[in-house]
Amino acid sequence: MDADLYDEFGNYIGPQLDSDSEDEEENYERQEPEAIEYNEDDAMDEGRDEDEIPQTQIVLHEDKKYYPSAEEVYGPDVETIVQEEDTQALTEPIIAPVKKKKFSYVEQELPHTKYDLEFLADLMDNTDLIRNVALIGHLHHGKTSFVDSLVEQTHPDVRAREGTNLRYTDTLYTEQERGVSIKATPVTFVLPDLKGKSFLMNIFDTPGKENTLFDMLTWASNKAYVKHFISVIL
Repeated sequence: MDADLYDEFGNYIGPQLDSDSEDEEENYERQEPEAIEYNEDDAMDEGRDEDEIPQTQIVLHEDKKYYPSAEEVYGPDVETIVQEEDTQALTEPIIAPVKKKKFSYVEQELPHTKYDLEFLADLMDNTDLIRNVALIGHLHHGKTSFVDSLVEQTHPDVRAREGTNLRYTDTLYTEQERGVSIKATPVTFVLPDLKGKSFLMNIFDTPGKENTLFDMLTWASNKAYVKHFISVIL
């Protein structure tokens, strides 16, 4: 480089350049933007091949896809339903507690009796004073009513409601609703004989329907005494 052709600030102060050199510089300046533009187009084409959406494109929030759709996850044969509002009440738990269903009536406390319960327990230790009696008979021949009369005589606080029968041995809800004994139920009493001697009486109220005949015979075969009820119209 000749120092005489430039000033102290680096500006060219030499003679005017030839027209050929000027044309070459102009051609170079014209061709350079085309080359740059060509290269940018190639880069954009390559970017489109890799990713259909350019990085500089503006995508709305509702058009963005963060997670796969339900059809992509579960397949086209599965119907999926999305509910934005909860149809379940706030007072109803999501997982309901287990409810224990009751099928029979159960005495919460020992009923009051005319005899002492300790006396009843003492009679249990003496097998000679224990009597097992099975009440058998056809349907609606008075077996349960007979037990109810014994319950009312020995349990002063147990009484039937007005307009209904007591049916003390019908402990199942279905037995109370239908008015028919379905299974045999035992009841224990302390009852005296004609001489005033007390005995421990295990009385078994058996069902009288034909479908429960096997149950009745099973209880009757294991008992020392059997009382047969027969309804007679006079």
